[in-house]
Amino acid sequence: TYDTVKTAILRRGWMNDAFPLHFTAAVCAGAGTTTLTSPVDVVKTRYVNSSPGEFRSPIQCAGVLAREGGFKIFYKGCVPSFFRITGWNLIMFMSYEQLRKVVSRKLKSY
Repeated sequence: TYDTVKTAILRRGWMNDAFPLHFTAAVCAGAGTTTLTSPVDVVKTRYVNSSPGEFRSPIQCAGVLAREGGFKIFYKGCVPSFFRITGWNLIMFMSYEQLRKVVSRKLKSY
């Protein structure tokens, strides 16, 4: 997701390849990751913390959750998850970009 967002923004000329672009792409990657993984996290947490025999399978657990809480139940706790994932993305991708620049400069000097 990070590279897709970064490339799309660069192609449109909205930002230069610098800190603001890397920050934006990392936040977008965090939002995308949270959106896709939050339902799985909610089902996993509910299934693992359930009493023995309460659910036959994670699929059945997801069905029960959907009937009881509707679609929104799958995004319970997504805000803290977004901040956790995005914080990690910011550190990782910002470090990656800086390391890439240093290595690129070193390779050009050979």
